[in-house]
Amino acid sequence: MINDLNRVTLMGHIGSDAKQTNPNAPVTFSIATTSRWKTDAGSVQSRTDWHTIVVFGNLRKYALTFKKGDRVYVEAQARNNNYEKKIGTETVKFREVEYLASQIERVAAKSEDDE
Repeated sequence: MINDLNRVTLMGHIGSDAKQTNPNAPVTFSIATTSRWKTDAGSVQSRTDWHTIVVFGNLRKYALTFKKGDRVYVEAQARNNNYEKKIGTETVKFREVEYLASQIERVAAKSEDDE
């Protein structure tokens, strides 16, 4: 019998410096992953998706060294957050996905040439 598995692997560039609200809070940052493909007509198309990464435990100190533009590798578990918010007279349902990191690694730091 195969056990359930919730494992995501991402590699992309950080959108803004990693943040932590207080010393006991998790560290969060977002990364962009871009997919590119060629259409039948030969033009190149692309799509960029943004992913919120949440880091707990001993990895937090390392994650705080990440800066905007760094390329990072992340192994994580996907976590769905469902909530409702009242906007005007309507109640709107939101579904948000964040990734709880189990492994993180800086693949490349942003260089001066990247600016």
